[in-house]
Amino acid sequence: MRTQAIPTTLAALALVAVLGGAGCTPQTTPQTDGRGTDAEEQAGEAPGDAFVSTALVVRAEGDEVLFVDRDTEAPYFPTLPAGTPELAPGNVVRVTGNGIMLESYPAQYPGITSVELIDEGAPEDADEYQDLVSQIWAPRDPAAPASALVEYRTDQAVVSLVPLTCGYEWSYGPAETRRTIAVDAPAVTDYAVGELPDATLSEPTEVTMTFEFDATDASVTSWDEGSLDAGGTAVDVALEDGQVRFTAEPGARYAAEVAFEDGTVTYGFTA
Repeated sequence: MRTQAIPTTLAALALVAVLGGAGCTPQTTPQTDGRGTDAEEQAGEAPGDAFVSTALVVRAEGDEVLFVDRDTEAPYFPTLPAGTPELAPGNVVRVTGNGIMLESYPAQYPGITSVELIDEGAPEDADEYQDLVSQIWAPRDPAAPASALVEYRTDQAVVSLVPLTCGYEWSYGPAETRRTIAVDAPAVTDYAVGELPDATLSEPTEVTMTFEFDATDASVTSWDEGSLDAGGTAVDVALEDGQVRFTAEPGARYAAEVAFEDGTVTYGFTA
């Protein structure tokens, strides 16, 4: 089973990280504009484009780590770099990085370059955030189908969006009491223009579909967004390490029928 980089409770959120500037950042310290303005001075010791934030550790159990920015109260998932000290709830840390976050809730911060422990704090300092922690790491509903992300890179951005689940058949539970749920939904072509998650591509782009569980098979069909009544076109796909890769064309609508050990799910999005 593959564990997603984000908890399954966040699977309904589209994520966008703009590498060139307009990312979602905590506002403790503005990013530098590259011309030696107050933005760089307020970043303290951090040179260049470095961004500094002070954060409270509210969860730290293995790979499940959550910070809350001390100034904005915004929670975010850190990608911890090598050399990060062992952390515990209640710790206060100084986070340095590029300041660019994935626009989810909580946000994800993949561009961290260092995490420095500046105050041991106490576990009870994180108690007020336990409702948030419980919500994010709620037990998975075994009857829910596998969640998915569509990820791709452009010259200006790394983008990850959540496709719409357009029907599925999913089995769960031990063999002696195993149940199967079949959920019908409108076909991908039945949705009006603008109703599906949209990647808004400007040129043909390789996309990767990642899933909560490893995919065992997949087929992808595309339609021109301006002529959905016409027949669909089969898309060449590569299935590797449980992920699905293919080239998406601007202005096209996609239906990905993906098989897993426990069932089959159809996902839809436009490019």
